[in-house]
Amino acid sequence: DSSVQEKYKEKPVGDSSAPPEEDDYFEMGLCEGGHILDCTGSLETSDSENVGLECSQEAQVLWGFIIQTSHELRTFASCVMLTSKVLAVFQILHHDLDGTTQSILRNLHLTISFPYKDLVEVGFQIPEVCLLLRTKDSNATFHILSDSQNLKDFYSSLCKFCSLNSVSWNSRLYLLNNTLQEFFDQLIALHPFSSCRTELKGCFPVYLLQSKGTVTQGKLQQARSPNIGLQTKNTSFSDICSTLYEQADHNGSVYEPCLILLTAQHVFVIKVDFCKLSGVMDSERMNNAFKLHRFPLASLLLHPKYSSTSLQEGTFSDSHVIELLIGHSPAMAVFVLPHEKFHFLSVYSLLRTCLQDVKTIVVFETPEKLVSPKKYPLENTHSGSGSGSSLDLYPTCLSLPCIYPSEVLLQKLTEENHCPSYLSRCPSLQYAAEFKGKAIVDFFHCSVAEVENEELRHLMWSSVLFYKMPNLEVSSCVLLSTKAIYFILEDSAAEFIEQTDFWNERSSICDDSGYHLSHCFVLKLNDLVSVNVGLFDQYFRIAGPSADHIVTCLTRDSYSTHAFIQQLMAVLSLLARTPSPEPVEKDFYSEFGDRTAGKMENYEFVHSSRVKFIYPSEEEIGDLAFLAAEKMNITNSTPSLNILLYVLVFQVSILEGNAQSNNAVLHPKTLILTSTDMFLFNEDYICYPVPEFAKEPPQREKYQLTDARRIRDLDRVLLGYQTYPQALTLAFDDVQNQDLMCSLTVDHFGEPLTTSTRPCNNESRGDHEVQWCIFVPSAESREKMISLLARQWEILCSRELPLELTG
Repeated sequence: DSSVQEKYKEKPVGDSSAPPEEDDYFEMGLCEGGHILDCTGSLETSDSENVGLECSQEAQVLWGFIIQTSHELRTFASCVMLTSKVLAVFQILHHDLDGTTQSILRNLHLTISFPYKDLVEVGFQIPEVCLLLRTKDSNATFHILSDSQNLKDFYSSLCKFCSLNSVSWNSRLYLLNNTLQEFFDQLIALHPFSSCRTELKGCFPVYLLQSKGTVTQGKLQQARSPNIGLQTKNTSFSDICSTLYEQADHNGSVYEPCLILLTAQHVFVIKVDFCKLSGVMDSERMNNAFKLHRFPLASLLLHPKYSSTSLQEGTFSDSHVIELLIGHSPAMAVFVLPHEKFHFLSVYSLLRTCLQDVKTIVVFETPEKLVSPKKYPLENTHSGSGSGSSLDLYPTCLSLPCIYPSEVLLQKLTEENHCPSYLSRCPSLQYAAEFKGKAIVDFFHCSVAEVENEELRHLMWSSVLFYKMPNLEVSSCVLLSTKAIYFILEDSAAEFIEQTDFWNERSSICDDSGYHLSHCFVLKLNDLVSVNVGLFDQYFRIAGPSADHIVTCLTRDSYSTHAFIQQLMAVLSLLARTPSPEPVEKDFYSEFGDRTAGKMENYEFVHSSRVKFIYPSEEEIGDLAFLAAEKMNITNSTPSLNILLYVLVFQVSILEGNAQSNNAVLHPKTLILTSTDMFLFNEDYICYPVPEFAKEPPQREKYQLTDARRIRDLDRVLLGYQTYPQALTLAFDDVQNQDLMCSLTVDHFGEPLTTSTRPCNNESRGDHEVQWCIFVPSAESREKMISLLARQWEILCSRELPLELTG
């Protein structure tokens, strides 16, 4: 090709006809239809009559990205060619690129060519990522970025050609046998991070820039070159990771690429100062040339407004640009190598799916913004997936039955999506609670779901407790699918996510952005080990293989607990679990005998999926009755207490000076009603039963008595909206005998407490009255409590219990 041959003429770096500084990588790519040729291997040339470049029949070619450092810094897409005698570096110009091989070859501009004897330094500065070429001319120092295999092949060919030309260099400057993992381990040892070894999952050279506002694809397409915008002082981007290099000749500034490294838990960003990369890299010089930053993978999201459907196929943005959210900060990643964007998306999607941690998700304000055919094809489930060039990041429903979601399911989800008034709701949960019908399914598949081909089966609102933070009760929308249990948490769950000072300033989401960030914890059904159901179905605890996988749902409603457990068992029946390696043979009577009798051995039901469902035993109820009797100082001659009701409630207290319900503070309590007494306990719902992996007993007892009253001392019950909506105010005569009050000062299995430290969370009304203001979330439990209390009071006092309605 004569057009190619003319490009092979040698052109010194200082030649006045060299391309101007703005003819760089970005100008080449950001124009409409910009491409970088994706090919490796060799170029065969038939014409050996070159003016300044002697070629052999076969030349080794490396396509990549070059950072040229000398008196100034230049970056450009490149083609590096090895011939039998000469090494040539070409720059790919942006003019008239249409994505074809011929257009790229026509736009090759020779930057420099030199014989192999001029090479004085060659080595991998960053193993598998960056190769350094330095010549005798100090102006010719090239840092070549390309994929690992191509760099290795190029380096082998370079060694072969140099050997044929009897050329050698000092390879001891670089540890050529080092791997990228070893380089990363060496670098991370210089920073105050965890000393445990972190396995790399991917490394990507990018320009990473943070924007003060949302980076839109329209603005990106209008710009001819981001470098033009970045060279001005009043740029809309701030220097976050791509090092800003000030030119000595005052021709503006150039950003240097950085490296994004993905691991199972974190994202590491290496800021590279290429001007300092040369010679022997000892610890001090490495620390100066590489700056390492880290933030949790859980905080990394694709920008909500980023959509592969909005990108024109074949454009630079389609193949090189991703908009991200790191925490609350919008950012733009520009990948310098072709196809690295799609590789990054693939690795990121897999790692995020496998991440067993609280992670951020996006909740849109309106259902209209949830509709995305590429993410979730609700209607046309039989059509093939789109053939766009961008990776489909979100799970599809192509293999789901065409009846999903059915009208019955949509109606059921709408009825279940009712957040109780007592649960605190951040803006994201507030918007999620307003979704109805199909919008709930769209929200699940667009923002929450991580596993392919899963169906949403059940929705429930509940408070949750985590084993690692037993004192923090968090409001949650619980979504049960055929593959996992998702907990969408309120903002207080941010305490679960590792904090980082990576971003210098926190960029809040704009009010008109149309979305909010929330937090989500995912427990895969394959990781589920056991389910412990609480007394009277007031709560349940699901447990996985470690402390990170133990969550208690405080439904405070037996119906909600029963419905979730039934749906969970149905979903688990769909799982294909591998059989136990040592199956235990059972005879007919041991396998089916207890089932016909309606009993379970040790109150455990082993599901076909090998998940254990553990229900309260009579022994547990007996222990609770014994504890109550001991607190009441009941002698052995007195008949044992019978627990008539066990219910999770809130004790309501009003802030001083405020009598309005919106200023009420709810304290979670356990209320126990026996035939003669009422008890209020602080209960540990998460640490009991003690998990098998626990190395020491919990720091607190399961039940801690806060107050106890005799039913016969109850004077009246107030019903209504005073103090708190639907709360019950129990007014007791404070005439308990001294023996009872003394017994209440004894802590269970502990030393007697003094009168000043005796727990008492009731409210006094006068000298002879104590009031309990109790809110029972479940209407069924509230009616049952009133009925049982009225019956027992009538038995003990021989008259009807006074019930007063308040406004």
